[in-house]
Amino acid sequence: MIDRRRYLRYKIRLKGKAATQSGHSFPVEILDISIEGAKFKTDRDLPIEKKENIYLVIKWNYPIKAESEIKWVKKENFHTYLGVQFIKMSNEDRAIFISNIADYASSNISDVYFR
Repeated sequence: MIDRRRYLRYKIRLKGKAATQSGHSFPVEILDISIEGAKFKTDRDLPIEKKENIYLVIKWNYPIKAESEIKWVKKENFHTYLGVQFIKMSNEDRAIFISNIADYASSNISDVYFR
């Protein structure tokens, strides 16, 4: 399988919260992150599908809000895993998010070179 991502993904453990457009709200754990998207899991069994938009709050020094499109959903071992692409983020949240990614990347530089 060809990886078409344009940006590096970083393994991380962050808490967050997500909400569907129909109003279902649920806690999530972000497992990896990049400038354009994230992978996270929840212990909820959700009626959620690819291409739906969800609202995500990432708790990373400052709560960062992003509207996101679901790219894939996988249910495994009593968890639901989702991959999302960020589609809308305020300029302020985007600036903080990019700064956090840059700080995390520079403090974990060996992860990039030894993958």
